[in-house]
Amino acid sequence: VEATDDDCLNSNHRVCDYQIKTANVPFRIDSNGSISISKPLTGDKYEFDVVAVDCYPSSSNANVKLISEPARVTVKIIKSCKPRITDDNPSKLTIRSDHTHIFDTVHVDTCDETCAVENIVSTVTLDTNGIDSGCALEQCTLDDHEYVFVPKDVDSDRAPQSIYMSFDGLNQASIVQKTEFSGQLKNTFAIRMWMKHSNSEKRSIREICLNYLLVKNRHHAALLVQSGYLKLLIRKGPVSSNDKNVYSSEWVWKLSQLNDSQWHSYKLFVDYPNTVDLYVDNQLFVPGDDNYRVVHDFALPIIEQTGDTVFSVGACWHGRFARMAQYFTGQLSGLVIQQKEELSRSSTCVQNCQQYLDMPDIQKEAGLEFVSNVNRSVWTLRAESSESMEQLLKHVVYRNTFEPIGPSGQRSVSIETAVKCLGENYTYNLPTFSRRLAIDEQIRPTNIELKGDTNLHPTEEALNQGIYLFQHVSIFTDALKKDQVDISDCSINTTPDLSNGEHFIVPDENLEINNIRKDLTQTGLVLSGFGSIDTYQFILQQTAFISKTPAKYVDRTFSLVCIGAQEQITTNEVRVRMHVEKQTQPAPPPAAVLNNKLYVDNDDMKENLFDIDVSSSSTAEKLTAWPIAIGICVSVSIASVLILYLVVRIRSAHKQRCTVSNPGDDMHSQMEWEDDIGLNIIVNPLEETKKSVPPMNVQNMDQIMDEYEGTSSEDDEECGEHSPNEYSSEEDEAYEINEIHAKKHHHQLEWDDEAMEYGPKKV
Repeated sequence: VEATDDDCLNSNHRVCDYQIKTANVPFRIDSNGSISISKPLTGDKYEFDVVAVDCYPSSSNANVKLISEPARVTVKIIKSCKPRITDDNPSKLTIRSDHTHIFDTVHVDTCDETCAVENIVSTVTLDTNGIDSGCALEQCTLDDHEYVFVPKDVDSDRAPQSIYMSFDGLNQASIVQKTEFSGQLKNTFAIRMWMKHSNSEKRSIREICLNYLLVKNRHHAALLVQSGYLKLLIRKGPVSSNDKNVYSSEWVWKLSQLNDSQWHSYKLFVDYPNTVDLYVDNQLFVPGDDNYRVVHDFALPIIEQTGDTVFSVGACWHGRFARMAQYFTGQLSGLVIQQKEELSRSSTCVQNCQQYLDMPDIQKEAGLEFVSNVNRSVWTLRAESSESMEQLLKHVVYRNTFEPIGPSGQRSVSIETAVKCLGENYTYNLPTFSRRLAIDEQIRPTNIELKGDTNLHPTEEALNQGIYLFQHVSIFTDALKKDQVDISDCSINTTPDLSNGEHFIVPDENLEINNIRKDLTQTGLVLSGFGSIDTYQFILQQTAFISKTPAKYVDRTFSLVCIGAQEQITTNEVRVRMHVEKQTQPAPPPAAVLNNKLYVDNDDMKENLFDIDVSSSSTAEKLTAWPIAIGICVSVSIASVLILYLVVRIRSAHKQRCTVSNPGDDMHSQMEWEDDIGLNIIVNPLEETKKSVPPMNVQNMDQIMDEYEGTSSEDDEECGEHSPNEYSSEEDEAYEINEIHAKKHHHQLEWDDEAMEYGPKKV
């Protein structure tokens, strides 16, 4: 504040002091009228009275100085404001999904009290920090036509170590022969190279150049460095001079890397005359108003006698002076031109990235703008207020379409904002806001797998002694080291439930050594306790199942499942199906065989009779041969009986021709008839036994026939010695009767019992 004194005694009209008359205000005032803060301010507005003190005392009282009327002072407090973008959440954000809003909680503060926003522009940039973005740059590789002008190093993806070409800017350059490259650039081609450059001269220096051979110095195409700019020149033509259209002719990029004396990778994908995309160190160059421009020009006209063109590296050929000019200073490695007729637009090669920024859920409104580059790594947002910019930023989404999400590591997203206040001709920049996006390394869950037998066929006797259900079980894991994976428990469940006579047996010494507990239940067995895979595998292989009672079932199922200790991962289930082989009595023989018993009084034959209690397989084989054996026996028996019958009839007929008056002869004949002719042999083929009866002995039969023939001869001789009229004495008669009985007994002894078939068989 300031006060003046109109007293004539005060020539300079100044006052000597100022005072604040209002008590308890956080301000003070000095003799010059300057008001300052004496205490921390808590309010937004303060009012107090200030008075001025005269330098001279009053005329009435020399000890009192005059004081002016109080002046009312009002102080309005404006809080300090610094335009910026803030966020209450941490600057690091962990990405766990392929669709993440990264600016949900940001706040844009432009200090509205001091600046009425007219325009606000933010540039959001994703920097992967060298992590693979998944952009399909290699889709642009042109393998069909590749022209190497400077050789590549061993690893063309890294800065050259040994293979490169140096240019001194004075006289080092080379002309490419037509046999190596025709000089004809297609509408779509790519240029790749590593370059190290430190020249700060303002003159233009050419790396590659396509120029006329004669008369003119016109450049058809060139890649050149000028100060801090990289330029690509492509002139359309030559065409008729009647063409008055202009075409994109020169693309200019302002690059900070050009003159830093470091190796950098440069890749240009050309789709003439539409687009040219530049990649520096594999990062897509983001064009802006201050770092990129395209120059348009007329097409080259047709000029006579200009001759052919010359393609050179390191300088340009000037046809007018027939010499090289504009030499390049620096080092080059891996300078390659690739081209193909059907090369697709370069933009399609980089659109399909697997890491990018997106704004999928926003609609265009008046006063809002949002555009991106071709691979959506950079977005430019424009709004008319800080609130509108906040809404735009909240729609920005980080996308990661890798399967699984990755690669692991940190990448960053930055926001650079420029604000223009209403009524001002300049803009001011807000501090850059950055957010780190972290993707943790994916820990793949450890899998545990069981493998073993699935079918068992034990007998009841084997079950009574015990069987190993999981003798061949194996436990596998996909962990790098098997001994780092533990199992917490394994359970064996049975279907149906166990009966009183059924139980599992686990060797207790294995359990005690490895601190594994067992729990036997009605439904099975549970093994619990932390143990290695090898420990559980050994215990399961030694676990036995015993059934002391006859099984009341045929099929039983055992299921085995284990659980990993670290992540509680459940293994697959191994099902073992047990089919019990029931023990059955031997099958009884057929009824027909049982009825074909042969009863004889001959003890030798009884010992050789067929035993019915043989195995079923042997019985089946013998039954198969019975029809043939029966047929043979019957045929031999009938033949033997017929032969015997004929022999007896011949003998009987011979005796009838002998006329003997002796009554003893008649008795002898009658006895011979009764004994020989009256013999009946009956065989019943239906009552034969299974065992083959030995065939009749034919040799014995021939012996019998010889004996009968001998007997008939003796009778004939006796008949011839006695006349019919001669009577023998009683002694002779008795002798003849005894002889007949002796012969009869002799005939009975001649039968071969072993050669005869037994049983009633009627002939």
